Amino acid sequence: MFKTLYIRQLQEYLYGMRFRVAMVITMLVFIIGSVSFVNSYKNTQESYAKYRASQQEILTERAHNISRVATNRYEYIITPRGNSVIADCKESVIPNRFEYSAYNVFGFSNRHDSNNPLLKKTESLSWAFIFSMFLSFITLLFSYDAVSGEKEARTLSLVFSNPVPRATLLISKLLSIITVVFLMALVGIILSMLILAFSGKVVIDMPFVAEVIGFLCIGLLLISTFSVFGLLSSVITKQSNVSLLISLCFWLASAVVIPNTSIFWANKLFQIPSFDEVTRIISEEKNDINRNAPEGSWSSSGDPFYYRHELRANNQTNLMNAEKKHKDAYYAQMFRQFEQTRMLTIISPIAQFDYMNEALQGGGYLRFRKNWDDLRIFQSQFLQWFKDMDAKDSESPHWYNPYEDYSTSKKPVEVEQVPQYQEQLASFGQRIAFINGYLIALMGTIALLFLASFVVFRRYDVR
Repeated sequence: MFKTLYIRQLQEYLYGMRFRVAMVITMLVFIIGSVSFVNSYKNTQESYAKYRASQQEILTERAHNISRVATNRYEYIITPRGNSVIADCKESVIPNRFEYSAYNVFGFSNRHDSNNPLLKKTESLSWAFIFSMFLSFITLLFSYDAVSGEKEARTLSLVFSNPVPRATLLISKLLSIITVVFLMALVGIILSMLILAFSGKVVIDMPFVAEVIGFLCIGLLLISTFSVFGLLSSVITKQSNVSLLISLCFWLASAVVIPNTSIFWANKLFQIPSFDEVTRIISEEKNDINRNAPEGSWSSSGDPFYYRHELRANNQTNLMNAEKKHKDAYYAQMFRQFEQTRMLTIISPIAQFDYMNEALQGGGYLRFRKNWDDLRIFQSQFLQWFKDMDAKDSESPHWYNPYEDYSTSKKPVEVEQVPQYQEQLASFGQRIAFINGYLIALMGTIALLFLASFVVFRRYDVR
């Protein structure tokens, strides 16, 4: 009975005009998105290669004085991801540039490749975007009248004139909708992968294929969520136009309202001080340090062993530590506010889908935090390397000044010897740990929506 109902429902969708139009549009969107990604990724790679070359030139010049290697600031920009065609993970708005020296990790910012800020992109036509903004909408268009349409046509009573269990009918309708939409998505992804393979810009290896499979799994959950909600709206109403309106409201809330009001609620519920306020506090503490510093703390001489260089080094260190203390506390508040805000948006299936994609693709906030934490570990190792090198120089007094080279070694060093930060991708275990909560929430959403649909449908009187 189930198989017969499922096949009948599936055929109705596959042979309908709705499917044909949706399939054509889906293919076009995937093709346009893939071609656009190939071109932009090529430009991004070329830009990043130039950036890396310029950084190497800067390091080569600084290597003539090992103290400048340690005290001068460096920037590290996160490498472009080849798998961002799957999901860009909102990396266009998440900081991707870090500033550091051997003494401190100073902060982060967002760098864009576009020379014209008016052309800055905020969203790419990635697979995740197509799923969350397009296929979710298409899913509702297939499901909103699954039951209400039959109520209006009075065919539902005809179906129940046969010994058909209501649960069987409901499940067959749900699975047929999921199958049809997922089929469109699968064909689109296959076309996209063919474009990527022939372009030669993206390596289609086993890790990439594994990420694609993982994406399809959570994409299936997203389609299932919107399918079951469309089914619920169809069950609780007797008219298709009403169920369509309910479905569109759900889509707007999930895709537009919740994500775009999260900043407002974050500022209301999880307030943090402004950066100007933090800067003012830092400035006041620095002024106090300078006022209380021993006389001669800003003196300098051409003699490395000039005794006041030690005072200068201590004063500069105190100034750096004061700034570091307040900024690190402020960054911790920023991270906490961001994470708490995400907990507010978890009620949106699209938000859950996006967060799981971050974990699967190793991008977005997960990638940013890992680089931030790893870079702080690297910085302490970088400083220890410098101190070890400085200890070998008998012409250095070994007074460590975080900003100047007055009182540490000025010997040259081979560029190859200088530690350079390299990003370490999140491990499989880290990704799974990040995804678990969102996965449970999305599966729970599907179960609750289907249960509600079944309870209402079971009570429906066909007479």
